[in-house]
Parts: sequence; structure tokens; C-alpha cells
Amino acid sequence: MSEPGPAQQPLEALATVIRGSAVPYGYTLTVLSSHSIISHSHGPPTVFDILLFVVGAIAAFAALALLSQRFAPRPLPTVRGDLVKAGMIHVFAIGAAFGASVLIGLIPGVAAWPLAAFAATALYLSIASLEIDLAHRFDRGEADEA
Repeated sequence: MSEPGPAQQPLEALATVIRGSAVPYGYTLTVLSSHSIISHSHGPPTVFDILLFVVGAIAAFAALALLSQRFAPRPLPTVRGDLVKAGMIHVFAIGAAFGASVLIGLIPGVAAWPLAAFAATALYLSIASLEIDLAHRFDRGEADEA
């Protein structure tokens, strides 16, 4: 494989940034929209509401981290195609978290804040993981076996 030419290097750098940013970008959109939905349905948050939102997100992240460490101590080896394909369909992960937040926004009271953050985090990270796994299997020709 030859070295990229000067005109191609910026595009390869962009591809590197996009691959590295796909999951954090999707999670940022998920958390922002989840918080905005709850703010819309419950009004501006108090500092305590924000703390509850953060605690809900941390709890979901910690639960998924423990689960993954317990049952999959090493990460799935991904290749460029996996992340590109999965990144194209993160819309499902973001959409599921968005929909859950809308429904949780119907719950009255302070419980909606941590529940929305927990659900958004758990759904986004879980579905994004499934999307990457499916893309990986598809690239390796295992899609029909899954």
C-alpha cells in the first residue's frame, strides 16, 4: 500500500477523527436531547435535579461497565468498516434513548431526572454496542449466523 499523497492526507485525518468521535458524538447527542426533553416537560432543573441526572447517567455507565468487565474482559477488535457502518446506524441507538426520554418525561416529579439519564445512557451504549457487533459480524460474513 502506498503512502497517501498530500491531497489525501487531510481526508485520512478526517476519517481518523470521525472514527474516534462516532460513539462520543452519539452519546453527546443522546444526553443533550434527554436532558432537554426532561427540562421541557418538568421545567428548568434545580441544581439537585442536575445532580440526580448525573447520578442516573453514572449509574447506567457503571452497571454496563461492570457487566462488560465480568463477561467480556477484552474489547471487540473493530476495523474501519465496522465503525463506519455502525456510525451510520447510530440513529437507532439515539432514537431509542430519545423515545425513552419522551416517555420518562411523562413521569411527574423528581424521579424523571435520574431515570431519563439512566435509560438514555443504558439504551444508547447497549444499542450502539449491538450495532458495532452486527457490523463486525457482517464484515466477517457472520451476519446470517447471529
